[in-house]
Amino acid sequence: MAADIVFIVNPASANGGMRRRWKTYERIFRHELGPGLEVRTTDHRGHATQLTRAALSEGATTIVSVGGDGTFNEVVNGYLGHRETARNTDACVAVFSAGTGADFVRTLPVPATPAALARCIREHHPRTIDAGLCEFLDAGARRTRYFVNIAEFGSGGAVVDRVNRSSKILGGRLTFVLAILRTLPRYRNTHVVYEADGGPPKEVVVNDFVVANGRYFGAGLMPAPGADLADGLLDVVIFGDIDFKTARRNLPALRRGEHLSLKEVTTFRCRELRIRGAEEMIDLDGEFVGRHPLRFAVVPNAVSILAE
Repeated sequence: MAADIVFIVNPASANGGMRRRWKTYERIFRHELGPGLEVRTTDHRGHATQLTRAALSEGATTIVSVGGDGTFNEVVNGYLGHRETARNTDACVAVFSAGTGADFVRTLPVPATPAALARCIREHHPRTIDAGLCEFLDAGARRTRYFVNIAEFGSGGAVVDRVNRSSKILGGRLTFVLAILRTLPRYRNTHVVYEADGGPPKEVVVNDFVVANGRYFGAGLMPAPGADLADGLLDVVIFGDIDFKTARRNLPALRRGEHLSLKEVTTFRCRELRIRGAEEMIDLDGEFVGRHPLRFAVVPNAVSILAE
């Protein structure tokens, strides 16, 4: 049997900083939350998903993700994967954010200190947010995976892949900016066909194709300034036939969320997208998951989360 509250801790988050800090944080959490707390530590990719499903199957009622956006993505996939087959659907999640990008919590503020998060867990007033579902091909097989913040394919997927293969010692913002400046000069825009909510197919030349539930990616860039985590819709932002000089010149506008008026940018809201002809790298919540996106769909009221 699991404890009521299970912390899923990624010690590699914050460029390994969580490995040094967790003992201090854990003492505070145990003091504030008492004996009904258990800590499980990840040691490989996908482990947080496995640990979350196991804890929920054993009866845990609150799962706390300790790490970055990628860790939370894995926790949510374990949470929603469990809900697909389980009867006990009253469990909720919480986030102690300590990652490189920390983008999800820019849209949904969460308690920033152990004591504040413990108080939020004790008071237990969850709110419900949407999730997104991505279907894609992996070695010819169809796979599905959830996201809660932002999905993208195109140059953004290539940037995220570079970030995750790099040292993050410079911090999130500079790490992402350097990855953008190193990736985009060699990136070639591609043709993509998409259908939104069963509408007619549209062909576009794409540099980056963003499907947003939250507002931010890339350690504070704001591609979808109007996105709402609980409106039952996905905000789609298509960066069209943009060259590197244009992208570099408009990075400050993207950080401020003032890029939607550019002639190369298209934006709309929908519940479902079908994609054809894309063999691009896919990023879900800051993690490279594969290529060949096929479909994106909103999953309304999917996640019960403790937040401010």
